[in-house]
Parts: sequence; structure tokens; C-alpha cells
Amino acid sequence: MFRVLGIVLALTVVVVLVVRRINYGLALILGALILGVSSGLWPQELLRVLSITLEDKVTIDLVMIVSLIPILAFCMKETGMIDDLIRGIKGALLGRDVLAIMPALMGALPMPGGALLSAPLIDEESERLGLSREDKSFVNVWFRHWNFFIYPLSSPLILLAGLTGFSLYTLILMNLLPVFLYLTLGYVISIRRIKEQSGSEKPRDPGALIPIVLGVSPILLTVALNLLGVHMAAALFMGIVSTFLFRRTAPRRALELLAKGFDWRLPFAIVGVMYFRGMVEYTDVFSEVYPYLSAVGLPILFLLLVMDWVIGLATAMPSAGIAIVFPIALVSVESLNLAVVGVLYSTLIFAYLISPMHLCLILTVEYYKARLQAVYKKLIPAALASYLIFLTFFALMGGLIH
Repeated sequence: MFRVLGIVLALTVVVVLVVRRINYGLALILGALILGVSSGLWPQELLRVLSITLEDKVTIDLVMIVSLIPILAFCMKETGMIDDLIRGIKGALLGRDVLAIMPALMGALPMPGGALLSAPLIDEESERLGLSREDKSFVNVWFRHWNFFIYPLSSPLILLAGLTGFSLYTLILMNLLPVFLYLTLGYVISIRRIKEQSGSEKPRDPGALIPIVLGVSPILLTVALNLLGVHMAAALFMGIVSTFLFRRTAPRRALELLAKGFDWRLPFAIVGVMYFRGMVEYTDVFSEVYPYLSAVGLPILFLLLVMDWVIGLATAMPSAGIAIVFPIALVSVESLNLAVVGVLYSTLIFAYLISPMHLCLILTVEYYKARLQAVYKKLIPAALASYLIFLTFFALMGGLIH
């Protein structure tokens, strides 16, 4: 019974700390220590689990990858590649196209406050097309979150692949069809109905395609190299180097950008994630929970989904939710196949999407001075409809797998 209480306390501490915006790596390390102590581990055993975690190849790989992704985005921004890319897109695309493309583009660049980068970029066009503040907010939030499902440089998706053992591109292929439906639904309810005013269109600039291609080239190079078998960390490093070569960055300036783009909190968070996972596996603590679940009669998958919704809504941090839910799922679900992974992951992402703690949503609503409740009238039904599409797709996939 003491170990069960330890589980409850550990999960509670992690969620409370993350809600308070404490680095979720630290929160997970504390949660792991609580799990270990409540399971009767001595200090040397706690250190042994930490040592195993730090030596694990998956931990090392993830630390390198999540360290390099924001450096790539930072270097692209500071060298002016992103500015050129934005100008190219605004020159090549018109009206309704820009409304969807700009938030999607910013969603592909993992930068803090990304919602505040895309919001001004669509403001002029959305004003010209007569969108309300709430419609602007919906468009900005909806179209920037495709990346969680199919973007190869999405940190939560990379973390999910590392924890579950499924290939990153297997997970992406799994999500392709439902994400297409997600984007289509958003387009139909927010953009398709917009009518261009005749004579108000600006001429397209064919030459704008060149800065677009050059602007995305570091990302395309990274993904292409990874698909060809180059380790993701090495591919990211080569993508970073390509930004310096394209922009003819001096070596000293390049070193400055590398240093400034590094954020220690991200690799530290990965250590916390993997330590928590290692502690769950080492203590086998959830074997004591199963008799209680059997007595209640609730299936473990149902409880994991409840955890998904609670953690996703409370923390609005997908990586933190993945770090908590999937280590438990790995030791408690009999067959953690692709369908189950898809259900758990999509639940977490949609809970995050509509969370009142969701930073992108908060920043967007504040920027446009919109009413959150009015934005929710469109966002929540659309999110739930998309979520049902995902669940239906994964249920059918599960039937095919079995």
C-alpha cells in the first residue's frame, strides 16, 4: 500500500511542479526519487538507476537531438534566413493561402513564443479579408500545431519515438491521414468561406520562390540526410552548418550563435524523462497497482486516457505528458502497438491544444485582444471533432493489427 501511495504522490508532485512552470526535467527527477524511496530503494540504488539512465544510448541520442533542434531554429532566425523565407512566402502567396501557411511555418520552427511570430504575419491579410479577432486567433492556433504529428523535427514526436521504440517515420506515417483531415477541417470551417475582394489581390512574385527554397533548405537538408540513414543529431549539425554557409557567417559569429542557441533546460529535461522511465522499470512499482485496478474493474487504457486528459489540460506541455504517461503505459499495457500509441499521443496533444494553460493560445488571444470564451466556441468543437477522427482511425488500425 505504501508503494501505491508513493506512486500517487510522485505523479501529483510532478504535475503540480510542471503547472507551476518548474523545469519538467527537475520535476520528473523529484518524481522518480519519490518512486524510488517509496519502493524501498537505498541511495546507492537511486544513483545506480541514474547511472544506467545517463549511459543509455537512447538518453544520449535524445539529449543531442533536443539540444540541436532549437540551435538550428535560432541560427536560421539570427542569420536572417527566416526573414527572407517570410518575405518570399508573402510575395508568392495570396490572401487565404497566407493565413494557413504562416502559422504552419512558424509551427515548424521551434522557437519560444512562436505564436507571437505568426500572429503579426497574418494580421494584415486577415484584416483585409474581414476576419474577426476570434477567427484570427483560431487560425493562428489551429494551423501551427500540425507539427506535433508529422514534423520530423518535433521534439515531442522524437521523444515519443525514443520512449516507445517505434521509428520516428513510422509514427509520422501513422499520423498522415488523420492530420490531413485535421487540416482540412480547419480549412473548411475557417478559411474556405472567406471571399477575396475582386481587384484587391496583389500580383504574385515568381522570384519569391527562390528565398522560400533557400529559407527552408537547412530543414530540408536535415530531414533528407536523416531519411538517407544519417543519425538525426549529425543531420541537425549539418543543417546548422548549412545556415552558416548559405549566409556566409564568419566563424567567430557562428560560434556565438551556437552558444546563444543552446538551452540547457531541454537536455536536462530529457535526463529527467529518462530517469523517471528508468525508475518505473527498475522498481516495477505498477505491479502493485494492478490488483486495485482489477478490483475496480477499470481497464488500464481507460485510466491512461484519463491521465492524458488531466495532465494535458493541467500542464499544457506535451513532452511532460509523454514523459509521465508512456513509461507507465510501457509497463502496464499488454500490447503497446501503434494504435495504442496513437490513441494515447493524440489524446495528449488535443488536451494540450484546448488547455487554458496553452501558451500559444494565451499569447494569440492577448495579441488579437480576442475573447477566450468566443475562441473556445470554435476551437473546442473543432478539436473534439478532430480527436474523434483520430480515435476512429486508430481504432480501425488496431482492428487491422489484431
